[in-house]
Amino acid sequence: MGDRKFTLTVLGARGSVPVSGSEYNIYGGASSCYMVEAGEQVILLDAGTGIIEAPNLDHRENLHVLLSHPHLDHIIGLPFFPELSKKDRSITLYGKKLNGESIDVQIEKAFSQPYWPLTIAEYPSDFVYVDLELPLIIPDDGENIVIEGISLCHPGGSLGFSIKYCGKKLVYFTDCELSDEPDEKIVSFIKDADLFLCDAQYTKEEYAKRKGFGHSTPETAIKYSQAGAVKKTLLIHHDPFRDDNALKKLEEKLGRDDITFAKAGEKIEII
Repeated sequence: MGDRKFTLTVLGARGSVPVSGSEYNIYGGASSCYMVEAGEQVILLDAGTGIIEAPNLDHRENLHVLLSHPHLDHIIGLPFFPELSKKDRSITLYGKKLNGESIDVQIEKAFSQPYWPLTIAEYPSDFVYVDLELPLIIPDDGENIVIEGISLCHPGGSLGFSIKYCGKKLVYFTDCELSDEPDEKIVSFIKDADLFLCDAQYTKEEYAKRKGFGHSTPETAIKYSQAGAVKKTLLIHHDPFRDDNALKKLEEKLGRDDITFAKAGEKIEII
C-alpha cells in the first residue's frame, strides 16, 4: 500500500490580482492555487500565480489541475507552471463547460496569439483537457479520491469542491457570495469537513458597498463553518489591498485557532 497522507499546501491565497512587496510576506501575494496531496496523487486547486510556487513534482506520476472557474486571476499562472515545460509530463486539467464551450476552448482563448505566443497544449508536457463531470473519481493505489461539486454565487459562476479521501473531507469555496443566513444545501455539502477553505475577501463594512461582487466576509464564513460542524477553516481570497498587518489584526480579532487566514506556504495535514 502507498502513502496515505492527505495534505493541503497554500501556494497562493490572494484574490483578484497578485501583489508583491515585503508587506505581503506572511499571507502571500500570489493569486489562488492550493496543492492537495492525496496518497500518490497531486491535485492543484486553480492555477493563479501561486502555481508557480509549486515544488518540484518529478516524483509524482500524474498531476491534476482542478478549476473552480476560468476568471483570469485563477488561470494566469498556468503558462508559468514549471511542470508544463517538462517533456512527456502527464498533466490533466479539469474544468466545467460554460455556455456550450469546452474547457480547452475557454483556456486557449486566453493563451493564444496575439495575447500569448503559444497555447497551453503546445508546451512540451503531455497536457490534456477534460470537461469536468462530477463526481470525479481519481484512483490511488486501491483507495479512491472522490471529488464532488456545488454551484456557488459568483458572476459567471464558480464551483465549490469537496475532496474525500480515506474517510477525511476537504472543502474548497473560493469566489463565492454566501447568503447571510446559512443555506441548507450548502451547509449539507460542507457538513463535517475536516478542512474548509472559504472566501472571506471583504470585511462586513466593505461588503455593504460590494454586494453582488461575488465574495464573502469572515463573519459569514464562520456562520457556515459552525452550521456545518467544520473542524478547521481557512479564510482565503485575501483582498489585494489588505497587507500582512491588516490581515493579522483581523485574525487576532477572531481570536480562534480553528478559524484563521491562509498564509503563504502553510501546510496542513488532514491525515
